[in-house]
Amino acid sequence: MNLKFKKEKSFFGISNSLLNNFWVKNEPNRRLSLNISQKYSLNNIVSNLLSLRIFDANNVNDFLEPTLEKYLPNPTIFNDLKKASVRVFNAIKNKENISILGDYDVDGLSSIAILKKYFNFFGVNTFSYIPDRINEGYGPNLKAIDIIKSKKTSLLIMVDCGTNSHDIISYIKKKKIDLIIIDHHKSNDEHKNVFAFINPNSIHDKSEHSFLCSTGLTFIFINYLQKIFQLKNYKSSNKIDINNMLDLVALATVCDVVPLIGLNRAFVFQGLRILSRRQNIGLKMLSDISLLSKKPDEEDLGFFFGPRINAGGRVGKSDIGEKLLITNNEEELEILVNQLNTLNYQRKLIEEKVYNESINQIIKEKKFKKDSIFIFNSNWHEGVLGIVASRIKDKYHKPVIILTKKDNNIFKGSGRSVSGIDIGFLILQAKQKKIILNGGGHQMAAGLSINKNDLKTFESFFENFVKKNHKVSNREKILNIDEVITIKSVNEDLMEGIEKIGPYGLGNPKPIFLFQKVKIIKPKLVGETKKHISFFVSDGTKKTIKAIFFNGLDNELGKTILNSFKGNFFSLAGVIKRSFWQNKKEFQIIIEDGVLEKDII
Repeated sequence: MNLKFKKEKSFFGISNSLLNNFWVKNEPNRRLSLNISQKYSLNNIVSNLLSLRIFDANNVNDFLEPTLEKYLPNPTIFNDLKKASVRVFNAIKNKENISILGDYDVDGLSSIAILKKYFNFFGVNTFSYIPDRINEGYGPNLKAIDIIKSKKTSLLIMVDCGTNSHDIISYIKKKKIDLIIIDHHKSNDEHKNVFAFINPNSIHDKSEHSFLCSTGLTFIFINYLQKIFQLKNYKSSNKIDINNMLDLVALATVCDVVPLIGLNRAFVFQGLRILSRRQNIGLKMLSDISLLSKKPDEEDLGFFFGPRINAGGRVGKSDIGEKLLITNNEEELEILVNQLNTLNYQRKLIEEKVYNESINQIIKEKKFKKDSIFIFNSNWHEGVLGIVASRIKDKYHKPVIILTKKDNNIFKGSGRSVSGIDIGFLILQAKQKKIILNGGGHQMAAGLSINKNDLKTFESFFENFVKKNHKVSNREKILNIDEVITIKSVNEDLMEGIEKIGPYGLGNPKPIFLFQKVKIIKPKLVGETKKHISFFVSDGTKKTIKAIFFNGLDNELGKTILNSFKGNFFSLAGVIKRSFWQNKKEFQIIIEDGVLEKDII
């Protein structure tokens, strides 16, 4: 491959790496870094990393150990939250029938679980309804409301859905059911038929907490509700510690890919502490049966717990995940855990098939040359479209929408976006212009349904929206390098420092380190699909470090690593983490990018 690098435009002349990235060096605030290092006795590299994330050395403790006391706002800043809390208090006091309807993903299921667990403290046995992804689709529907009404429901709480379901909202009012919506999907509409509408992404909300997921909002809601119960000295409310449910808030916050800043960072940091106590029996048994033995981190939430809990809604029954989160019966939980593991395995097979077919379509139709990627097929499984869209987005660094055919020439699917493109706003605009039938979402993810006759119109609308709002091209894929280090620098002190700066995610990306003039030793294909590449990295000293390049077989860097021979030197960029493979603890590099040294000019 003929690479041309221009020193004056990029870090170390890397303007077109083997993964087609433009390398940029994150320059730390040296004065702040020195101040942090001296004040907190931290590794210089760790101090540099912190200087890129905070603006004042006095804020280090708040960043490294974020607390709810520091970041939890006054709940009444959210529109209608106080009104909703009083309504729920009266419903419980008067023994009304309360129902909950939520989305089938982790955020919806966790929101339902928190509400049901909290209501159970007061002996309230609520009815919950989770629509089937395939047969009913996202959000409330007439059949669901009729079932809920048959339970003599006088109060319905919708979580992680309902914001844009105006026809159903009107139907609920006709049924004489008070409706509370707790959601975070974008809305520019009035909600006059809703008793209380709690949504920081609505036009009337001034809370400035649009970054929260629905489970985070639900926690804030019960936090205020708890104060009402305690103020009224109601039953044994003083014995309830709602912080024990922060593991569910952390789970949803990570899985819904909302920014890990401020309150969200505190939710995940404190929630991981709760999770490590293994108090939620369902999550504990899911860990045990799947042999997850280490202390859980945010990566486990997103890549271990999340996919398994979501598997029920994707390719099985929508309520399996909810049952796992709230059930205490170990015999029942063992069945649920086995079901979710089996469904997750099936999901992987279906996902891989749809992904491969999607990539083939993108290449065949040269979709990768556009600023957006829009693909559809009549036979793809609806349950995996969101994951596939996310993988394609990561591969091409472009916003992606992928659809499959439903009934009567209706196509339905999911979208995932990149920084700078608000895909939720895109869907709202398309709906207002009547290009699509229905849809909604937030900044990074969305869902929609569309008539077959409007596919071409929407594709043009999508492409023009992206071009107008954000210039996207392969040449503009940026990889931010945090530090240049040697293999010798990778030690326990550095690793502990890196772990302290977590939890990582959107808004706090994992630091990427550059290893220069290194050799590849013993590259081999690993994993069930033999698409990952495992090898050792040496910089000429006696010390080597293990590295793995996930899905490396699919790209130029992976092929170059596999074909490397003695004498080839690389510059490799990657994330450093601990490996617990086969209970063997060691450090390893997760490869993000690389280049042959001979191609740097």
